[in-house]
Amino acid sequence: MSTNLLTSESKFLERARIALTNAESHTEIKPLISEFGMDETKISEGWTIFNKAEASLNTSKQEDIEKKVSSNSYKLTFEEFLGLFKRHRNQSLIFFKKHPDFLVKLGIKGSFPNQYNKIFDNAKHFYSAIQKHSDIQEKLLLCKITPETVTDCLAKRENVMSLRATFDKESGEAQDATVQKNLNLIELKEWIEDFDIIAKIALYDNPQLLESLGIFVRS
Repeated sequence: MSTNLLTSESKFLERARIALTNAESHTEIKPLISEFGMDETKISEGWTIFNKAEASLNTSKQEDIEKKVSSNSYKLTFEEFLGLFKRHRNQSLIFFKKHPDFLVKLGIKGSFPNQYNKIFDNAKHFYSAIQKHSDIQEKLLLCKITPETVTDCLAKRENVMSLRATFDKESGEAQDATVQKNLNLIELKEWIEDFDIIAKIALYDNPQLLESLGIFVRS
């Protein structure tokens, strides 16, 4: 498919709609193009392809909206959780600097993970370790990391993971819708190209009629 079509899909569909409408209803055009095989059956075929392309474009737009909404929801919630986790992790690294065994138990030795799934895993290990080890839990009260805080952060983690799953689902659906939309637009583009060829031959001596089909005629 050409770049122009990809960047002006609605404009292309409108041009196709005009061509089909006038080919079907214009009293001068209809009999002339019919003589070259563009009869009612062929026009009906064009409408079927057009309707499929238009529906898939609308579906793609809707899926893209749903993807963006889920993305915004996930990103906002993830950033909030990430800020809390980094804060608690950094406080623990400072507080237990002289207690490397505690850092190992908390799973926070080494650099901060840079992949979201590893962040989720690391956070679960960290907060679960605080719940599991009473000595760590007691000491972290001085950092205002209470049992209630830990429980809340684990719940936030589950919520973020749920939103991420929704975002991944919507992303997949949006991608599938885009692929189908492009296939249907290509099919319509190819049909319109064949239509234009026939129209240019049938209406060779009537350039004004060609323009009513959306076909530009050089003067």
